[in-house]
Amino acid sequence: MNQLYVDSNIIVSLLTKDEPEQFKHISDMLESGKYQLMITAGIILETCWILKRVFEFSNPQVGHALLHLLQVENVEPEEESIILTLNIYARHENMDIADCFLSAKSKVNNIPVVTFERDFRKLGCEYYKPNQLK
Repeated sequence: MNQLYVDSNIIVSLLTKDEPEQFKHISDMLESGKYQLMITAGIILETCWILKRVFEFSNPQVGHALLHLLQVENVEPEEESIILTLNIYARHENMDIADCFLSAKSKVNNIPVVTFERDFRKLGCEYYKPNQLK
């Protein structure tokens, strides 16, 4: 099976079916079983932004749609923290995807976060404000 990195426009097309012809080409490629699509964290972040801002999806809609896509046999996240990121994002309506990703990376790697962001208390990772680390 040939591995390919997938761009956000491919994922958006798969999830929104906004361009029927493009959707068919992508679906045919996936169904052929010849390719494994690798999704990077950066592409997940960009895709979340596009689906939320352009298509007006909610965080739960985005998170669940991407988690569902990652269950397709030949679609893989490049790193394990992507799954955790999307689970966190789907549970927090007003959280930024980048903060969810940072929280997931913190949990996976057991490294605390330093931030001024107060909403990190909702994300369940260890975090500090700079004034706490003097």
